Amino acid sequence: MSRRLSLSTANLAIFTAVTAVLDGVDRRSAALATVIARTGSAPQVIGARLLLHDDGQLRGTVGGGAIEAQVLAACRAVLDDRLPRRIAAHLVRDLGMCCGGSMEVFIEHLEPPRAEAHA
Repeated sequence: MSRRLSLSTANLAIFTAVTAVLDGVDRRSAALATVIARTGSAPQVIGARLLLHDDGQLRGTVGGGAIEAQVLAACRAVLDDRLPRRIAAHLVRDLGMCCGGSMEVFIEHLEPPRAEAHA
């Protein structure tokens, strides 16, 4: 059975911001975090996204609380070294959250094209 992700207003805003970075309209780098798996009770669905720009501007959420704090720390590391990361956490055992499930989040680096590429 295939599942369709509905395009929420929040994801539409993130997709628009991602496109602006990749097209060079927005000259800031960013880290894009996407929920890629979840089990049990978790604060977000697969496909939920969070975008952190290198100036600290944030859009979206992967659920809040300790999982979001861990993802934001990983986003900052991705902005520093440009290497993708995968965060996997059991929300109760690893993070002390009350949700009871687990989540996996993939974080990737986004960078605008260099100025000479537009010339």
